[in-house]
Amino acid sequence: MMARWPKPGRRREESGAKTPDTVKVSVVVAVYNPGKYIEPCIASLLDQSLPADEYEVIFVDDGSTDATPARLDEVAAQHENVSTIHIRNSGWPGKPRNVGIEAAVGQYVYFVDHDDSLADEALERMYDMAHRNGADVIIGKIVGHGRRVPRTLFRQNYERCTLQTAPLMESMTPHKGFRRAFLDAHGIRFPEGRRRLEDHVFVVEAYLRAEVVSVLADYTCYHHIARPDAGNAGFEHIVPLGYFGNLREGIDIVERLTEPGPLRDLVLRRWYSVEMLNRVGAKAFAGYSPAYRRGMYDEIRALALERFTSPGIWAELGPQYRVRSALLRADRFDDLLTLAKFEAGLVLSCRLESVDWATGSLTLDLGLMVQAADGTPAMVTDGASTPRFNSPVGDVPDDTLTVADMVEQPRAEVLFRHRDTKEQYVLPTDLQSPTESDRPDLGVEYRALCAFDPTSREGSALRTGVWDIFVRLTEWGAGPSLTRRVGVNRAPTLQRPLRPAILGTPSRLAIPYWTDQGNLSVDLDQKTRFLAEAVRDSLVRPAVSKDADGFLVSVPLAVHVGPGAAPMAARLHAVGPGGDVEVCVRAAIDDLAGQTSVHGHLPDFTPDWELTVSFTAEREDAEMTSLGSTLRRGW
Repeated sequence: MMARWPKPGRRREESGAKTPDTVKVSVVVAVYNPGKYIEPCIASLLDQSLPADEYEVIFVDDGSTDATPARLDEVAAQHENVSTIHIRNSGWPGKPRNVGIEAAVGQYVYFVDHDDSLADEALERMYDMAHRNGADVIIGKIVGHGRRVPRTLFRQNYERCTLQTAPLMESMTPHKGFRRAFLDAHGIRFPEGRRRLEDHVFVVEAYLRAEVVSVLADYTCYHHIARPDAGNAGFEHIVPLGYFGNLREGIDIVERLTEPGPLRDLVLRRWYSVEMLNRVGAKAFAGYSPAYRRGMYDEIRALALERFTSPGIWAELGPQYRVRSALLRADRFDDLLTLAKFEAGLVLSCRLESVDWATGSLTLDLGLMVQAADGTPAMVTDGASTPRFNSPVGDVPDDTLTVADMVEQPRAEVLFRHRDTKEQYVLPTDLQSPTESDRPDLGVEYRALCAFDPTSREGSALRTGVWDIFVRLTEWGAGPSLTRRVGVNRAPTLQRPLRPAILGTPSRLAIPYWTDQGNLSVDLDQKTRFLAEAVRDSLVRPAVSKDADGFLVSVPLAVHVGPGAAPMAARLHAVGPGGDVEVCVRAAIDDLAGQTSVHGHLPDFTPDWELTVSFTAEREDAEMTSLGSTLRRGW
């Protein structure tokens, strides 16, 4: 085992050395054979805005057999606030995380997976919120890159909350900060050995014992990343007997720390819906092999009848889960399979009604409906406005089919995803209530409205490249979240080319366009699309008028210029009877109509002139650069 900080030969009492009183956060990283995937993690931990003498990083190497141990020792030797502990392989993250807790001296212990990374200000912001609230647990916003992450939890900041006042059970991973004295006072540690759900056991006890939990939702703190080689821990196929045996350990803690009633039901509801009912429904259950499906069903049903007996657990679930629960408890295996196949075929129908620019934002109007594989709606109305699950399985309690009042209302989210890196941003979206219909057989249709700046999020400039647009419908009452690309199904008025936009300071070019498959994408900074191409088909005959300087030519351009953006620079070139003439031009914005035009003077004007419009834009360093190929059209 390599000595951890302080380095050999140094004493904490030396000038500048850290003491437990000055270390605000100890970051613990359990490590096993990550290879190159640990490098972004290391870089993000070294580049924190929190001063280096106010946090420490403890890598606990769980007997790695690749080059990682030497790499970690190298990092520790170069950075005073980094240490490495080497242990024999234990087979799972529980042991190395516990070793890290014992070695930590920080006020808070924060857990990071070796293939994930932190945002630059994550530790500083989380500590500040936790410290001012005296929080036992601090949760920073998590963004998933190919990984599922909480969404409801991060809609708002919670300075001080508990299980009863915030949807904490949505987040059961260990990527949080825990007050070290709190963990020690209650003896909270991870179960050790090769096992599943060790993080659930740790987190649920912390939630139940915590007096204050704080949630930082307005700044992305943690990047939860799916590796291209699918090598993340937890991606392995589960063994039902062992998995649900591990879940029983978590249930034991809940039953020990709570009394029967609403709080216990709330905690168990999360496991019942996500860990159990999800596995007897939709694509999962329908896609299992027959033998595995039966084994999964038998273990889940036995656990449901043994430990999940309170009706309050499933009463507040959506109809999808209530129907599954009824079939599971009634031992209707074949009907569960029928329902699962039906749910596996559900798709989100998305019709793009409009797309345009408004004051620097790209605006979308979407019509959304969930449909079965044969096109029938999954949700219908009962003749009024109450949505009702159009279940393919009969003879189920009627009250399982309607959306109960306590069930969360449907939400739509527009997803803006970088095509190459898969970096993704979830955009605020207004989901309007469905319009009442006189025909109960008509599906429930929602309208989703979204307006966003495609060049920046949370004050940070977005990456150059092509960004694709998706829409996701969640909590819709009778099924899993559904996602669809936007654009293929669109209103007839949207067959035209789309306007590009110049946005922000310094100015950047955003070009929305239809892909070869008909989907809507945005090219940021001309990665594959160019301004000249984007406006070519929208050019109209120029306006010509006589003034004291000759003939004033005005060429309207279908380009949106957002607030604060630098006016577009352009050149108007003309070829006529007198030869080539490059005229002095300017880009003008008509504030009333929002119309961008290029203006210039010609010595005379006849239909024989051929006009060329080319574009330039001023970069941040004040150099001029071409924005696209020359655009020609003769009049």
